[in-house]
Amino acid sequence: MSWLSSLPGMAILALCVGGSIVFALTVVAVGARAFPTDRREGIGITAAAYMTVLGSLFAILTGFLINTEYGTLRQAQTLVGAEMAAASQVAYGAAGLPPIDAALVQAALVEQLDAIAEREWPHLARSPDRPSPAADEVSVLSQDVFSFGGRAYAPPGAADGMQSALATMNEARRQRIVVANQVLPAPLFALSVVTGAALILGALLVALRSGPRFALVAAGIVLVVGLDLAAILAISAPFDGPFAVSTAPILQLAEEIRSGGYAPWVVAP
Repeated sequence: MSWLSSLPGMAILALCVGGSIVFALTVVAVGARAFPTDRREGIGITAAAYMTVLGSLFAILTGFLINTEYGTLRQAQTLVGAEMAAASQVAYGAAGLPPIDAALVQAALVEQLDAIAEREWPHLARSPDRPSPAADEVSVLSQDVFSFGGRAYAPPGAADGMQSALATMNEARRQRIVVANQVLPAPLFALSVVTGAALILGALLVALRSGPRFALVAAGIVLVVGLDLAAILAISAPFDGPFAVSTAPILQLAEEIRSGGYAPWVVAP
């Protein structure tokens, strides 16, 4: 399912809505020839009897998937926020060290942030189950924080603040990687597609029986099925979909540290 979720938003919309329309036109063309006018009454009555069940089942399935995938997307966004808040605390705590040590810690932090935005993010989209390409930068930052923070001349408050924030930062990052490994359940999505197709089929059979006055309702059902399926796919890839989590907060924090925003010994122009 990952290749579907990673498509551009307009491609997902065209695929789902276009597929629903093509399926509907095929049903109309086949049904008009396969079911003579004298047989449409009984078939339409039978289809109408199943419409409520099919509509309820489709609504439950798609509602569950949309709610679940949107929750995953929001969780990923929240974890990025928590990770960047902790990273800013690391930079702020490092400012309490002597300028040389603080500059080294902040430089390592900037390298990790850049590695996350430039290398880890594409990695999470393609193969999140493999080792992260930013592992070296993460290790260097941890070593610097504990090395410089553990020196005798380091202020205890600065060292404790850095180490606590680093633990929070690494925890949020690890949870973010776990979220990236979560994928859209293919069986549930396939069941939603089948249920949507059955719902379209039933609506069109009722329309063939009732005539043009029901055609607008059937067209609305076709459109809703396509839009619901497109919405599920669009929000199911937090790191590689149309609604992917942005790396802007990461790059913004890296630029703030690089420009001396967390270095009190730098005189602002």
